Amino acid sequence: MTLPDHATSSAHAAIARLLEEPGIAAVLMCVTDICIVTDREGKVLAASAKDDSILQSETAEWSGRALTDLVDTASGQKLARRLQDIETDTQGAGARWAELVHVTKAMDAVPVRYAMHPVRAHILMLGQDQRPTIEMQQMLLNAQIALERDHEAQREIDTRYRLLMDFSTDAIVLVSIGSGMIVDINHNAATVLGRARADLIDRPFAECFQGQTREGLISALETPQAAGSDVLLDVEVKASGRNVQLTGKLFRASGEQLAIVRLSDPERGSVGDERLLGNLRQLFNHGADAIVFADRDGNILAASETFLNLTDSPSASSVRGQSLSEFLSRGAVDLRVLLDNARRAGQLRMYATKLNTNYGAQVGVEISATWLDDKFDPVLALVLRNASSAGNLRPDSGGQDSNVQGVIELVGSSTLKDIVTETTDVIEKICIETALELTRNNRVAAAEMLGLSRQSLYVKLRKFDLLSKDEN
Repeated sequence: MTLPDHATSSAHAAIARLLEEPGIAAVLMCVTDICIVTDREGKVLAASAKDDSILQSETAEWSGRALTDLVDTASGQKLARRLQDIETDTQGAGARWAELVHVTKAMDAVPVRYAMHPVRAHILMLGQDQRPTIEMQQMLLNAQIALERDHEAQREIDTRYRLLMDFSTDAIVLVSIGSGMIVDINHNAATVLGRARADLIDRPFAECFQGQTREGLISALETPQAAGSDVLLDVEVKASGRNVQLTGKLFRASGEQLAIVRLSDPERGSVGDERLLGNLRQLFNHGADAIVFADRDGNILAASETFLNLTDSPSASSVRGQSLSEFLSRGAVDLRVLLDNARRAGQLRMYATKLNTNYGAQVGVEISATWLDDKFDPVLALVLRNASSAGNLRPDSGGQDSNVQGVIELVGSSTLKDIVTETTDVIEKICIETALELTRNNRVAAAEMLGLSRQSLYVKLRKFDLLSKDEN
């Protein structure tokens, strides 16, 4: 039913007076920041705002104006859709929500979220200023961004710390002074203590050493700190019986007192002797003789540039992990002689053989071997000297000189056939004597080196009267 014009005007006036009532206005201002009454076309009949609102001074001039003129373009389109929804709603769906942006005289944008309630021929709009909410959201966003930046910075510091711990050649342990527990440890220190790194975290540090208690160890770490000196304590590792020295410094982090402890082996010298390490590194990289380090099975761990030049290898990584037998002319026989003699005697000098190159050539070398007898990881160290220009790989013995001289004296007194036969016997005897000397009278190894069966070697030993000589 449509009201007459005078009735509609009376209703508009009644609704407008609603906001002028002190009690009603006070109730509305308690639950909202701005209150507007419009007709169904969006014309403002009355408006009121809180005293501290930026819109309070402007609401008095809104009466009689279209609400779409008081908001920005996007908000005007949104308001038109909400008014259309209210006009076509026949089910009484209740309040409609609309977030409108008011534009003040100073061209400030004020976002307000309205609840639009249809009241007969009017619309009561109760709005909440969204600026405090937006400011709070911005503060939360800034706090989140700051937290993420702190998290990334913490991750970067943690990555640098982990890399430094693993890359360091020192054996480093972090120990809590309060509890005596291992807070962190690098892989080098775990190897020295003879256990896996994961098994040592949060374990008592004193339990890793023979005859040490938590109180005694912590006291030793704390006592020298007053004088400002490093801690130096000799201990025995329980897992291996290995003697090591502990050098430590106290520090405090996040209210907790910690000690950073370095483990060093006195038999290997000071870890901090950088000059010696630098000289050895330069000798390895630029020395005239080739240097190779191999594990207990003869697999190459590291090879110098000179070795790469001798074998025509493209890079150190291409030979790392390969067996030394692949480069030795007699293969596994040479490798067994080197390993067995170096392991038994500690070193082997002037072992003459040949190296195979990548292009099928051979280079004469003299090898000195040293067995580095580490309890956990022994290493065979080889120094190879190029002997290809020396003519003979090994100096001939006096017995061999007499044999050769005897062959020379046959010229003119015997036929060439007899001389060749005699020469063959001489060379054969020299080879057998050399094999026995290289293998230190190991007949099995000598037979394998010469490509003979053990029985054939014994026959030739009897032929050249070397059997009795060998046994003596």
